[in-house]
Amino acid sequence: NLGFVAAAARAAGVPVLYYITPQVWASRPGRIDALKKHVARAAVIFPFEETLLRAHGVDATFVGHPLVEAATALPDRAEARRTLGIDATRPVLALFPGSRPQEIARHVGPFVETARELEARIPGLQVVVSHAPSVTIDPSSVPYRLVRAPSLTLLRAADAALCKSGTTTLEAAVARCPLVLAYRMGKLDYAIAKRLVRIPDIGLVNIVAERRVVPEFVQDAFVPSRVADALAPLLDPFSAERAQMLDDLAAVRAKLGEPGAAGRVAAMAMELAAESR
Repeated sequence: NLGFVAAAARAAGVPVLYYITPQVWASRPGRIDALKKHVARAAVIFPFEETLLRAHGVDATFVGHPLVEAATALPDRAEARRTLGIDATRPVLALFPGSRPQEIARHVGPFVETARELEARIPGLQVVVSHAPSVTIDPSSVPYRLVRAPSLTLLRAADAALCKSGTTTLEAAVARCPLVLAYRMGKLDYAIAKRLVRIPDIGLVNIVAERRVVPEFVQDAFVPSRVADALAPLLDPFSAERAQMLDDLAAVRAKLGEPGAAGRVAAMAMELAAESR
C-alpha cells in the first residue's frame, strides 16, 4: 500500500521497491508525488509507465508484463480446442462477461444477444462463455456452454472474442485472438469515472497500442447489433479486418517486453538491498 506501508518502510529507513505501480496515467495523477516521496525504485509493466514516471523524478524501470511469461506455454489453436472439447471444424466466438457478480449481471444479457445476432449470420458458429472460478453463473441465463478454463487457453481456442474491459483484452493480444471490447457500469459509477479517468480509451490493449486498435462499445454505445457488426469480420478467416487486427495485436504483444519479468524484478530487489547495506 503506497500510502501506508511504503511510507512506514521509508520512515524506518527501509528502501521500497514497488512492483506494478498504481495506474496514475489513468486517474489520480497526484499519486506520482507519493511514489517519488516513498519509493526508492519502481518496477513497471508497461513501457509508457517508465517514461511517464521518470519524467516526474521516479526511478522507474520497465521489466516487461507477466502475461508474456504465461503466453510462452500456450498451446496452438488445435491443441487448445482438443483440451476444451471444442469442435475444430467450426468457428468459435468466446464471451468474457467478467469475473465479478455485478459485471456478469450487466454483461451476460447483451453479450448473449450479440452472440445470437452472429449465429444468425454465421452458419455453424460455436459460442462458449468463460466462467471465472470466482463466481457462479446461472446456466439458465446463458444458452451456451460455460467453460471453466484459463482465459489464455480459451482465447487461444477462439477465432474471436467479446470481452469486457480489463486484463482479458491484453490476454487476447498475447493469445493472438481478435476481439471487441464492450462494457457497461452503473450510471453513477460511469458519471464518476468520466470525471476521474483522463484517457480516451478504457481497453488496456488500446492503451498499450497508444491508439484504438480494438473497437470499444462503452455504456450507451454498447448496442448488441453494432457489436455484432464489429465482430462479424473478425470471425471471417479471410477478412482484411481480421488480418489488420492480428498485425496490431502482434505489435501490442511486442510492446509488453520479453519473458522473465519476475526475474528482472528479483534482480532489482537484490541490487537495492545491496545498495542499502
